[in-house]
Amino acid sequence: MSKPAANPLLQHQTDRALSVSIIIPTYKRGYLLHHVLEALTTQTNKDFEVLLIVKPSKDGTEQVIENYRKKLNINLLIQKQGYVIDALNLGLKNTQGKIIVFLDDDAIPFPNLIESYIQSYSTPNVGGVAGDVVPVVLRANKICRQKNTPSEIIPTKSSETLLARKLGSCPLRGLENYLIYISKAGFVSINYGIANTAFKQPVNSLLAKGANMSISAKASAGFQFPTSWVLGLTFEQYLGWYLWQKGYRIILNPKIKAYHIHHGQSLSRNINDVKKDALLCTEARLLFYRLYDCEPQLSLRHRFVLLLLETIIDLKAICLHKETSRIRIFKNKFFAELIGLRWLLYKKLGLNYSPLTDLKKILQ
Repeated sequence: MSKPAANPLLQHQTDRALSVSIIIPTYKRGYLLHHVLEALTTQTNKDFEVLLIVKPSKDGTEQVIENYRKKLNINLLIQKQGYVIDALNLGLKNTQGKIIVFLDDDAIPFPNLIESYIQSYSTPNVGGVAGDVVPVVLRANKICRQKNTPSEIIPTKSSETLLARKLGSCPLRGLENYLIYISKAGFVSINYGIANTAFKQPVNSLLAKGANMSISAKASAGFQFPTSWVLGLTFEQYLGWYLWQKGYRIILNPKIKAYHIHHGQSLSRNINDVKKDALLCTEARLLFYRLYDCEPQLSLRHRFVLLLLETIIDLKAICLHKETSRIRIFKNKFFAELIGLRWLLYKKLGLNYSPLTDLKKILQ
């Protein structure tokens, strides 16, 4: 029996080091994944591999991938257990490219995405590059852009009160001119003074969304995420902070775009399940406690002042304006801080503790 003919595309790429490795974790998204893979076949630069980390779900994902094996350099990795962070760690262990690109399984890259990422790393000392994410819906299998929402990353206006922005937006020293940064209170914040510029040209920014971002393999050598997430909220900023504190520059390039399909529930938007909503709130607020023992600029004073302000605003809305929906939000914040304080206490006492157990309980 004759052997199948070698794919000339794959043979050419295995003869030398790849420029780019693309990591795509996927679970129950076979009906969307083919849009992503099809877009990758049209890239202007073909020097990349695709690492698909599949958590089996019997939804036909594997067959979708099989259909593209002759068109793309695909490395299929099976995730037997864990969550999205475990999938990302599995991908990071198996990359070969000099640049590592992260895409969601519902993010459709523009044709020049790979080429633009490679060009962005020609700037000296760049350790990470974030791309823009454009929200879309699929109608009759056609991409339709969302009205009045040109970007999921670059804001057009602030929804926060002026007082909340002043108290909660004091950036870590060195991140003052970053679009997306971590504040001394441990929250992911946005510099609205840079937003207009960010629509037109590259700006400094921590990594924004896992739907479309990248890192230098050299800058991130040996990096693995701590496995203390379920949904993975703020993992992008955690990774961006890691590269920044090593001395690398992180940028957002608005010309590197991917469509993000809105289709119901996903990692960080349109959450209808109240338990997942509580988990999202908790993971977002735990960033402060994740970094507290390794980022000396984080301030308990800033944290306390902002929490006090949030409490006053929530209680006013609940008691005076009868906004009963805020009660659940207030409870989520309260329990998130309890988990964080417990984590902090264990660290101070030198005891082992992972919030993963408490995070799992939220979904039970």
